[in-house]
Parts: sequence; C-alpha cells; structure tokens
Amino acid sequence: MEDGAEADVWSSFEKSVAYMKEVAALYESAFGCRADGARKTVVTKAHLDEAHNQAQQALELLSSNLLNASMTVMNAIERQVRGSNYESEADRLKRKVSAIRESIQDRQAELDQQAVDKFYAAHKASPSMSSRPVISAERTGRFEKDPPQHKLRLSLAPGQCMQ
Repeated sequence: MEDGAEADVWSSFEKSVAYMKEVAALYESAFGCRADGARKTVVTKAHLDEAHNQAQQALELLSSNLLNASMTVMNAIERQVRGSNYESEADRLKRKVSAIRESIQDRQAELDQQAVDKFYAAHKASPSMSSRPVISAERTGRFEKDPPQHKLRLSLAPGQCMQ
C-alpha cells in the first residue's frame, strides 16, 4: 500500500472518530443527557429513532475505518517482516484480525436479530411465528427443541390453480 493510501486510511479513521464525537454531542444537547440529569426538551419516539440511526451509522463507520486501519498496520508489519523469521508473527496478527472481524459480524447479526425480534414483539403482526423471519442458526435449533405450534395448510381442488 502506498503512503498516500495509508494516509487516507488514517484520515478516514480520524474523521469517523470526530463524527462519533459529534453524534455524542448531539445526544447530549438534544436529550439533556448530563450528569445532573436535567432534561431540556421533550423527546419523542421519532427523535429517539433518528438518534439511534445516527449512532448506529457512526458506529458502523468507526468499526469499518478501524478495521481498515488495523489492516494497514498489519500490511506494514508484513512488509517489514517479509522474508524474515517473523512470518509467524504476521500469521498470528492475521488470525487476530480475522477473529475481530468475525466477532464484529457476529455481534451485528445478533443486534439485527434483536431489532427484528423487538419489531415483531412491538407490532404483533400475527399470533404465529411463521410470519417472522428466522435466521439460520435459530432455524436449526428451534425445531429440534419445540415442535411448531401453527401450521399453514393449503388445499386446492383437483384441477384448480393458484392465482
């Protein structure tokens, strides 16, 4: 990676940290979240939803740029140790970065599933679980433990087509 590209990675990381600080300041000013506990304004669900979206975007940007920065550091280390006896150190760092990336992805999947669960719990669209999307990890374990409680059956007369 060129020095210019490395500078861009670090610049992006610094910008994402600054953006995260701006979102935190926005929370504090909009919702009065200070140590004294005094609120300045009335907060609606729309305000909370928008603040949540802004915070999630800031965290995603920060984690992405942090991952890019760590890859830049790892690439610099690889360049320094290429051809030397320290190749195992680069492999160890690769495994650590892979583990961090996997844990970020797992946590995001968990947060996504929690959001879906909260949405369906709040809206109670249907008494059956069949309308709710099921992630693959949940699909394998759920039916082994509990038999499905609601089944949808579709019967058509002979010669009748579904429209």
